[in-house]
Amino acid sequence: MDQPDFIVLARDTFNEDGTVNIENGDKLWSALFKLPEWNFLMTMTSFVNKSPSAQMIDGKVWYLVFTDTEKLQAYATRNQNLDPDGKALFITMTPEAAVRFAQGSLGTTVYGFRFNEAAEHGWFSPLENLVKFPDYLREKGLL
Repeated sequence: MDQPDFIVLARDTFNEDGTVNIENGDKLWSALFKLPEWNFLMTMTSFVNKSPSAQMIDGKVWYLVFTDTEKLQAYATRNQNLDPDGKALFITMTPEAAVRFAQGSLGTTVYGFRFNEAAEHGWFSPLENLVKFPDYLREKGLL
C-alpha cells in the first residue's frame, strides 16, 4: 500500500482563513490512524529514558510525531536531534499505542501532538482531542 500524501491531506483540511474542512479532515485523520506506526522525535536525554521528547513550541509543550522517517530525519537534521552517526533519534508506536501514550500524558504539562513539524502543511492536535479520534473515526466507518 502506498503511503498517503499527508502534505496534500493536511493542505486540503486546514484552510488559509483558519477554517477546517471536516470531510477532508476525516480523510486526514483516517489515513493517519491507518498507518502501521507513528515516528516520535527523541533527544539524547529522552533516548536514554526511552520516551519521546517533549518540545516547547509557541509557549506550549508538544510531542513531535512524523508520518514518515524522511520528514523526521529532515527535522532532526535541522535541529540536531541526531545520534553520533547522523541518524535521527526516534521511537515508533502504533496508533493504538500512541493513543494510550496520549491518555497517559493527560494532566501533564504536554499540550498535544504536532504532526510533521516544520514540513509543509504540518498540523497538530491537543491530547484531549487526539484520544477521541479512534472512536470518532470508527463511528463514521473510517477506521
